[in-house]
Amino acid sequence: MTSTYNRSEILSFYDLTESQQCEILDLIELEEAEQDSFVIINIKNYYGVLPLSMFMRTENNFTHGVYGTSYFSCYTVTFNRFTDECVVAYKQF
Repeated sequence: MTSTYNRSEILSFYDLTESQQCEILDLIELEEAEQDSFVIINIKNYYGVLPLSMFMRTENNFTHGVYGTSYFSCYTVTFNRFTDECVVAYKQF
C-alpha cells in the first residue's frame, strides 16, 4: 500500500477559483455547491477539488472520511480539530 498526502484548507464554494467552480458545477448543481464545503487535492500530478459531501463518514481514529475512486485506490480526509484545515491522502492498495 502506498500513500500520498497533502494539507488543504476547507473552503466554501465562493472561495474557489472560477475554473474550480466550473469543475464542481460539472459534478453537482449550484444550489448543492453553495451549501457544501470543499478540499483541494494536489496529489500525484492531479490537481482538483472534491466536495466534502462526496466523502463517506467513518468512525475511525485516523480518518474522518473516505471517498473511493476504484477498488484499488481511495482518498481519505482527516480534519484538524482546531483549525479549518485537513489532511487529504491518496491511498493505493
